[in-house]
Amino acid sequence: MLGPNGEWDDLTFRRRLETFGGKDDAVLASFPAGNGGTVDDLCLLGQLTDRGRETTLALGHRLRHLYVDQLSFLPSTLAPAEEYYLRATPILRALESLQQIFTGLYPTNHRPKGAPSPVILSRSVEEETLFANEANCRRLTMLSRAFADAAAKRWNDSPEVALLNSKLGKWIPDGQKVAVDGNPSVFGIMDTVNATLAHGAQTRLPSEFYGEDVRRIMNEINVDEWYRGYAESAEFRRLGVGSFLGDIMDRSAAMASGKSRVRLALVGCHDITLAGMLASLGAFDQKWPPFTSSIAVETFRLKDHKRSFWGRVTGAGADEGWYVRVRYNEEPVVVSGCKKAGKHLEGDLSFCTMEAFKEIVGKMAPKNWREECVSNLDKIGLPELERVD
Repeated sequence: MLGPNGEWDDLTFRRRLETFGGKDDAVLASFPAGNGGTVDDLCLLGQLTDRGRETTLALGHRLRHLYVDQLSFLPSTLAPAEEYYLRATPILRALESLQQIFTGLYPTNHRPKGAPSPVILSRSVEEETLFANEANCRRLTMLSRAFADAAAKRWNDSPEVALLNSKLGKWIPDGQKVAVDGNPSVFGIMDTVNATLAHGAQTRLPSEFYGEDVRRIMNEINVDEWYRGYAESAEFRRLGVGSFLGDIMDRSAAMASGKSRVRLALVGCHDITLAGMLASLGAFDQKWPPFTSSIAVETFRLKDHKRSFWGRVTGAGADEGWYVRVRYNEEPVVVSGCKKAGKHLEGDLSFCTMEAFKEIVGKMAPKNWREECVSNLDKIGLPELERVD
């Protein structure tokens, strides 16, 4: 936060929830803990937990170590506002994650005294493209339901779901079964399991929920339900992540051409965004993204590269010598469309040529997202399948 004298300072606080007591008096909210006691360090739905704040801050520290300390790509002190871009979805935990990462990347002692507060951009929910916006894209809703229904038909009567019910059935309310579209759903259970694993023994469920087979099956089913559409449908890719990927490509190309001074763009989004991007690029490992996962899309120029004579004369070949690399959880991944000869840096498949990356993303970026969201509404069921290259 910016202090009264223009100096930066951290706002350190502990978060607690308050509720009504027995006589409408205000008391701290608490919850039974796994060890028989109670915990009161709770947060509201959609908020980042204290553990989440800790891990996203640590991610910011790692980004600083890489891009400032090791590579000297970013300045040690926060650059002028026109050299960075910050944006988050309207979901509070995405904004809080972005704030923590940015604080780790540029702590208060690395921000100029008297500098204006950083601007964090957001969009109305109706225009948000940092996640698959089913609520405001009717066609995407239809496609998502079609793939979810297909997953339910594929899995609900399978040996895998039968195993889940045999392992977890005694903890499920009478008359209900675990199912893709059930209550509880396979996704709901896995999400709870992952959250408890991230927050220690006090939050743990019974041991059956953490069995290797149980977690493997839940992952396989949920990845199939949520992300098969990105891998198998060009229309799903366009409506789900196409606009966001198009924004990334435009920003990368603008920086490479000298039309933009932005060297750093940080975006606070969600696990479904990351997995959707990776699946659309043919680089998904089929594992649900862990908490505090991240994707870095990096733009490189080949050192000492000189454009060809023909490119200089005609103005063509502006992308010559420029490459794009995607890193997921700080490790390079290979974009499937960049594997072919001539579409990557010789000797390293992870470096796509700028031209190839533009071509790949160009096929996914919708010309008019709003119009496509109300197109093909007469087409029921699974769409025409077109797998990622």
